Amino acid sequence: MHIIQRPLFDFDKFIVLVKEEERLVIVLEGLDVEKLLAALERERWTGRKGHSIRGMWAALIAGVVHQSPSVAGVVRLLKRNKAVREVCGFAMDEIPDEDALGRFLRKLVRHEKELEECFESMVERLRQLFPGFGQKLVGDSTDIVAWSNGHRHQPSDWDARWGAKKASHQGGKAESNKKDEKKEGLYYWFGYKLHLLIDALTELPVSFVVTPANVADTVELPTLMEKAKLKRPEAKPEALILDKGYDSQNNNDVVYKEYKAAPIIPIREREGAQLEGICNAKGTPTCGCGLEMVYWGRDGNYLKYRCPDVLGRAKCKDLSPCTPSAYGYVLKLPIADDVRRHPPVPRETKKWERLYKLRTSIERVNGRLKDFLGLRRITVRGIAKVTVRSLLSLLVMVATAIGMAQRGRLKEVRTLVG
Repeated sequence: MHIIQRPLFDFDKFIVLVKEEERLVIVLEGLDVEKLLAALERERWTGRKGHSIRGMWAALIAGVVHQSPSVAGVVRLLKRNKAVREVCGFAMDEIPDEDALGRFLRKLVRHEKELEECFESMVERLRQLFPGFGQKLVGDSTDIVAWSNGHRHQPSDWDARWGAKKASHQGGKAESNKKDEKKEGLYYWFGYKLHLLIDALTELPVSFVVTPANVADTVELPTLMEKAKLKRPEAKPEALILDKGYDSQNNNDVVYKEYKAAPIIPIREREGAQLEGICNAKGTPTCGCGLEMVYWGRDGNYLKYRCPDVLGRAKCKDLSPCTPSAYGYVLKLPIADDVRRHPPVPRETKKWERLYKLRTSIERVNGRLKDFLGLRRITVRGIAKVTVRSLLSLLVMVATAIGMAQRGRLKEVRTLVG
């Protein structure tokens, strides 16, 4: 029977198996936000006493957990759900209104730095809870559709921009243009991009960046890696797995030379990309008669290739052999000279294929952020608020794993599917 290994922490199973009234408590227990809440409580208050800072924070988190897309939805949730109201610490006649929750959200925007520090500290907690966390990282971006009409001459969201991706990657409807074949099969949206770096084992986020939708994925990779603080010995990754949208000489060099990790990135096999007499479009070197040489392992910082004729992989058409040695012609390529064409894990190996299959993990994470944590329909405008709203969803995802681990309940959501 074929067995598929589920992620070490399965957020989908958490939603199905954990009772609704327990979810909010588990998430709040897993959040490390004391520094943020203390900073908010130290701010000077004028006028009449406002609502509890901790209660307002819990209410916004409850809105994410219970998939309430707006502050109005959070108010309705507090009114109809007694269990949520009690966890947040509100009596029925003390429920904050939309204006109060909106003002609190704006306060969080001003404290974005503290929010990000909370996220970073929780990621460090994940490293302690899950052995091997961060060794295999996957990166990609997903669309966040703005709460604004992008077709208007002056859209109400001044920071949002138009973006485009392949429709098959986003599950959206393609807006094709028969006059321009290059535009066929693309999905267009007005809004933002959430760029993510996740751990492939647990399918949990490691770092993130929010940009307008027109910012290319490839330029954000160095920022994602810097924010993840991967140069520390305890955070050093073995491999970074990305789709071909990230293929560039700079990205390959950054991953290998600065972070000492293996870049698992498909090369763009464009016409004319082959270096005739040197290698094919995938970077596999060719011998003098044009045959692809056989990868024979690494020798320190070099890749070793052998003659395909000697190994019985192909028949050499040259009348005279390249070398009189029975071992056959051997080529050693220094990885550092051209990491993009000759990465430390060559693209023709089974190891590269196994690692690249892990890339689908980030597609599942993006789906959970949208379907379970509210990023498919946001109701805030401006990149600052969109960043904070995205951060709340990411915090809930991480806090869920930490909360379940602290309660010793990971076995309830860790399963094998046959």
